[in-house]
Amino acid sequence: MKKNNSSLLIGILVVVIITAAVTWQAGTLSGRFGGFRGIDEARASMKALPMEIGKWKAEEDRTISDGAVKMLQIQNSYILRTYRHADTQEAVHMTLMVGPSGIITVHTPEVCFGGRDYTKEAARTRVPISVPSLSGDEDIDSAFWRVDFVGRSLDINNRISFYWGVSTGGAWQAVDAPRRHFQNKRFVYKLQAEAYSGAREDSDTVKRFLEDCLPTIHEHLSPCY
Repeated sequence: MKKNNSSLLIGILVVVIITAAVTWQAGTLSGRFGGFRGIDEARASMKALPMEIGKWKAEEDRTISDGAVKMLQIQNSYILRTYRHADTQEAVHMTLMVGPSGIITVHTPEVCFGGRDYTKEAARTRVPISVPSLSGDEDIDSAFWRVDFVGRSLDINNRISFYWGVSTGGAWQAVDAPRRHFQNKRFVYKLQAEAYSGAREDSDTVKRFLEDCLPTIHEHLSPCY
């Protein structure tokens, strides 16, 4: 009997230790057990991104719904803008955020967009983008996921192209398992940009926006911990 009781106590102790470890890890990654080291600097640097980058100009900052902000844990930690090109008048809707790696990396257009009005046109593709840095260092070799959605109506112009990637303060990355890939980082940056690509399937407004603006965006990222 004593042996059985000892085994039971050991089993309970193991469960308690595992539960505590999992809870602590989740709380640490979400910031529940204290603020992230460096998050204030990352937030301030990101929010200093200019409204005008080359020929792309944003008119005003917009807000994300309270529900989405709470779910992603990005209170005061995001930029939502529409940048328009001065010559072509092309418009790109950009969301740049910094927050808990395990939360913001898994919410993608494939998960959050579509439904009744739009359907995914094809599987997502990885798009490499290499741009020079403003500091004159080596080129920044980044990669973004791209996925297109097409409206269910007969409007042939109703195609939307999404790009998104994750950064720890350097190049942007498009990885298959972002939660696991960035699990050693308490917080990361996520950039998502989308535009109506129109009737032309080769139209790629978002890629042109990224090629023009990534050097400036890169200058407003700080290291993630």
